[in-house]
Amino acid sequence: MVVLNNALVLTAVMIAIVVWMLFSSSSSSSSSLSLSSSSSSAFASNNNDEDGGDGYAPHTNTMKEEEKERRTRTNTVSSQSHHQQHPPREKDTFDAHHHAQFKSINEEAKKCSLIVASFYATKPGGFDRKKGERCNGCHEPPMFITMESARMTNGPGTCVALITDEETEIDMSKPGMDKVQLHRFEGILDRTKIGTGALMLERMKLYNAFIKRARDNDWNADLLMVDTDIVFVGDVSDLFQTRNFDYGVTIRDNKAYPVQGGVQFVPKGKYVGAAKFSDHTLDLWKSDLEKSGKEAGFTGDQAAYQRGLNVPASKVQSLAKGKKVIDLPVVCGSSGAEVVTVRMIPGDQYNFVPSGNGQGLKKKDIRILHYKGGKKEGMYVPYKAMQKNVKDVFKLKKLVV
Repeated sequence: MVVLNNALVLTAVMIAIVVWMLFSSSSSSSSSLSLSSSSSSAFASNNNDEDGGDGYAPHTNTMKEEEKERRTRTNTVSSQSHHQQHPPREKDTFDAHHHAQFKSINEEAKKCSLIVASFYATKPGGFDRKKGERCNGCHEPPMFITMESARMTNGPGTCVALITDEETEIDMSKPGMDKVQLHRFEGILDRTKIGTGALMLERMKLYNAFIKRARDNDWNADLLMVDTDIVFVGDVSDLFQTRNFDYGVTIRDNKAYPVQGGVQFVPKGKYVGAAKFSDHTLDLWKSDLEKSGKEAGFTGDQAAYQRGLNVPASKVQSLAKGKKVIDLPVVCGSSGAEVVTVRMIPGDQYNFVPSGNGQGLKKKDIRILHYKGGKKEGMYVPYKAMQKNVKDVFKLKKLVV
């Protein structure tokens, strides 16, 4: 009896287990089907969204319209921003001509062994001024004499050039001016400063640009930058007999301004170092002007070069008295990592203010005459003597009018 009861209990348990297993299997299948159905619905909805059919289509169309509007707004803002950063050019025709002209002159410059260059620019409206009105640099010299005398006294590879802006008009009808390269620079020169004390700052800016043009266009010429009131009476190749320096200036026995700006020179292959010294000097000068709140003075460039050398004026004056060529290492920039070599030569030979006679020129081996200030008409004296024979300049009894 006991055995029968145990058998009944065991049977009941087994039945219960079977029923539970059947129920669990059914629930699992139902859950799997439900999940599979849900995934299919989601896929169907996505398909409807892509195809623009039913389901989420109305919401999708709204999103598309909003996206289209957003892109339109973005493009409009982007276009406006582009025009603000890059306004329409006003001189497209001139610039196109200027580019072609630059390309031609640049090719000419690459053929030169020596380029003698002068800065020249006019103020808007010309140099007309009231009687007695001061106008720095407004005594226009016969600069064609500077250009012609450079070619007459130096080798066949000598080229002559004027450094100016894109607006200045230059009379090319004078003798020899047809052989002058016009190196124009846009957006650098402030022409309103011509005729004021700030003239020399504008000149330094264009000298800086000229040196960088040589650097960036693979020129292979020595550069000699001179004032337009210069007359060459001899060969200047000795300036570049050695090229172990980056920049050259002339110095004189003068307490206030021992460094001269009328004659500056850069040897070929040294444009990189020359540009660094030029940047260094120009940055110092601009910084000093900004701190003082004053405008650049007419002799400011001489003080700026002396400051760029970082040598007391009295020391430079003393060096000039010694009549020796000095090569000076100059630290450029605040980091102190850039060191260039600046050559200082006494100006007696290559930056001589004319006095005496032709015999004196020959005796002192003077190569460059500088007719500063109101002496510019005197430039015709040596020039006329040189027309027949360059050496006739040494026969002159006087060098000024």
